Amino acid sequence: MRYEIVNGVLLLWNSLFCGVAGLYFWLIKRYKTEKKKWMHRMQFSASALLFCDAMAYLFEGRPGPLGYWVVRVGNFGVFFLVELTLLLFHRYICATLLTQEEAAALKRVQIVRAVCWAGLALVVVSQFTGLYYTFDAANVYHRAGGYFLSMCLPMLAMLLDASLLLQYETRISSLMFLAMGSYFVLPLIAASIQAVHYGWALIDLAIGISMVLMFLAAAKEQNEKLLQLETSRAQLAEKLEIATVLNRCVEKLSGCGQDVDKATHELLGVINDYFCADRSYVFELDTARDVAVNTHEFVRDGVSAEKDNLREVPMEMISSWMEAFVRNGIYFMENVEQVKGAEQYDELKRQSVQSLLAVPLQREKRIIGFLGVDNPRAHSQDPTLLSSIQFFVTNSLEQKKVQEKLYRLSYQDMLTGLSNRNRYMELLEAGERLSLEQAGGIYMDLNGLKHCNDRLGHAAGDALICRAADALNEVFPGEACRIGGDEFVVVRSPVAQERFEQQVADLRAALARRDVDAAIGSVWKPVVEDVAAFLHEADERMYREKEKR
Repeated sequence: MRYEIVNGVLLLWNSLFCGVAGLYFWLIKRYKTEKKKWMHRMQFSASALLFCDAMAYLFEGRPGPLGYWVVRVGNFGVFFLVELTLLLFHRYICATLLTQEEAAALKRVQIVRAVCWAGLALVVVSQFTGLYYTFDAANVYHRAGGYFLSMCLPMLAMLLDASLLLQYETRISSLMFLAMGSYFVLPLIAASIQAVHYGWALIDLAIGISMVLMFLAAAKEQNEKLLQLETSRAQLAEKLEIATVLNRCVEKLSGCGQDVDKATHELLGVINDYFCADRSYVFELDTARDVAVNTHEFVRDGVSAEKDNLREVPMEMISSWMEAFVRNGIYFMENVEQVKGAEQYDELKRQSVQSLLAVPLQREKRIIGFLGVDNPRAHSQDPTLLSSIQFFVTNSLEQKKVQEKLYRLSYQDMLTGLSNRNRYMELLEAGERLSLEQAGGIYMDLNGLKHCNDRLGHAAGDALICRAADALNEVFPGEACRIGGDEFVVVRSPVAQERFEQQVADLRAALARRDVDAAIGSVWKPVVEDVAAFLHEADERMYREKEKR
């Protein structure tokens, strides 16, 4: 009696589990496949099979109408649902291993289905003929002469399904292979035991256990696929975010026109937002001086700018960065304490840098600078954006160099570095459109340049011109133009008259220190409507001074 109760409880527990498994696959929305359909149907069928077996087992031999009908309905359900579960398992294995075209072309598939349908039909026939089993007057189940046939038909179908599993095992995971294989192995073992020990309900229990194993394997695979899907979605979202940010960066650079510095600053702002960083920057290497120069930066509100303090960073200080660039293509410092004792440590602590990420800027496989962020709070270990944008930043820097070179060729005197006659002509054209307030003008001509060239050579004459240019740059940095061989012009606005007159005096002193003899004509006016006329007046004063000598 104790054995009967234990066996019945095991059957009911297994029935409950299969029912829950079927319900799980029936309700889940994100797993809509052909396999799901047959899985939950197979689990429901197995659940009903185990329940019928438990009822037939527990009510066997009990008198009364309830026992009579439970035993008969239960046993019918057992035989019928064994065939049905096998058919549903077959459909599940086909959905897992084969395409619809392959399933339609395989004769084994058609044989298995025919055998299963024949088995179902014979179960129904048996209810009226006693082919598989009978009941005695005590309401006890007994095997009939055709019982062997009820075992052979499922075994034939299972063998054919097993051949499919072995043939196409590479299409499924090893875990699912073992779980499906249990549907063949466990019932076979149970049948062998049950054939010797009549009365034990082991076959259906073995089927239930295999159903549990298949559920666990399928659920694990499903969860892995969902995890992969979520991971893929996250990766796709991240790639989309990077692509969006990268597109914004490219737009900043492509739409910059001639103002590369402004565009680079705006680009660094986009990068700073993406990384939630304190500071984003561009350094360019000056190999002649063996230093790195901070040429561009963007800082978050409340963070102090460092560009002016980082104009000459010794290459020795960042040698580990260069090595990392060559070795890994990035430099990542997770915590500033990891470089404690290095030369860069004190400088990084001064800037309140706790972590940083940087990538090299390269031209023709040669490092010309680097792009980095300080204290990134997002994407701190992902250099994808920086690595993707470095090409465009490098091109922008090259574009700036080209612009500067063109400017020098167009507007800079190659000998002295002063503005040339082209710049002077632009100044005159601007003066035709705009008036100047508190303007000071200088017209300067060197004395004795021809004599110097004739007596000492043109090299000495060029040196004289350069000394004069140095004096002008000393007093009027960036404001002087060389408009001829020995002629120079300065226009200042706004400038107070006293200040301008002091600068003229300072210029004469600077020329004297450099042993340069020059005639200077200067003029100051509160308002200048005509720049050309204004400078012409300075020119006339210069000639009057020259005539006095």
